Amino acid sequence: MYKKPKIGSFLKSINSNKLIAVLIFFFILFVSIYMISHRLWFSPDQFFIFALFGTVFIGRIKTFLQDWVPFIGFYLSYEFLRGVVPYLINKVHILPMINFDKSLFGFIPTIKLQQLLFNPTHLMWYDYVAATLYICHFIIPMLVGYFFWLKDRKFFKKYTIGFLVLSYAAYITYILYPAMPPWMASNLGYIPPIKEVLGVVMSHFMKTTMTLPTVYAFIGADAVAAMPSLHAALPFLVCLYAIKWNKKLGLIFIPYVLGVWFAVIYLGEHYFADVLAGIIYTVIVFVVVENLVPYIKNRIAKNTAIEPVL
Repeated sequence: MYKKPKIGSFLKSINSNKLIAVLIFFFILFVSIYMISHRLWFSPDQFFIFALFGTVFIGRIKTFLQDWVPFIGFYLSYEFLRGVVPYLINKVHILPMINFDKSLFGFIPTIKLQQLLFNPTHLMWYDYVAATLYICHFIIPMLVGYFFWLKDRKFFKKYTIGFLVLSYAAYITYILYPAMPPWMASNLGYIPPIKEVLGVVMSHFMKTTMTLPTVYAFIGADAVAAMPSLHAALPFLVCLYAIKWNKKLGLIFIPYVLGVWFAVIYLGEHYFADVLAGIIYTVIVFVVVENLVPYIKNRIAKNTAIEPVL
């Protein structure tokens, strides 16, 4: 005799097929797109809240909190500490990055790109792409992290370690070598005028009066944290871990990485020198984390192993 399946068993079958996880992932993606289109910056703490809400439906709240609270907490601590940097420094480096770019290209790439490509009265598709990639600074790395977490917690933890080590390595550099970005150098007359491409493009996005609470309202900015460029470094880190997860999937991120590198230079946020430094930092951190973390875990396992009783 045919029995109508109960709703509970039906939901369990959906969960087993990971459909709910996929829907949650796309829910967060939709929220991200909505916020960007309405000029709202999606910060890590906001991402955490939306991801927590979605995770309720797959019944993994405990593991989500165990894995994500330390990660988000340490990253927000980095952001708070970065806001203190301006009070710790008394000298800002300006000319080394300018001279490096000029010696390598014969010109400053930001200025040349804007002269060739930017027309404030007629925005092109690449203007919108550049602006969108720039303000996706947190969204894509967090979405990729959530994907890793859904698939493999151990891989996620290694990814977040790389994320945090890279961020704190950059923080130390911001203290030891505070560097002025191109837009500020232009405002102070060290280089020719740079156009505010990002502001012009953002003015064409949807207007909104909605605001979402975020701890970033209490975090001070560090305007001279250009070297290395974390905008260039984090996408590259995402790409390296995506390739390690699945080579074919990882290769899809290469256009994204190249697009971000172009965007930060074109928009006047970073010199090529800053981007190059970000690439170097990322490679070093990736190699160290991939080799040092397993070594430390093995050493801890050996030291805590219980010897058999004879």
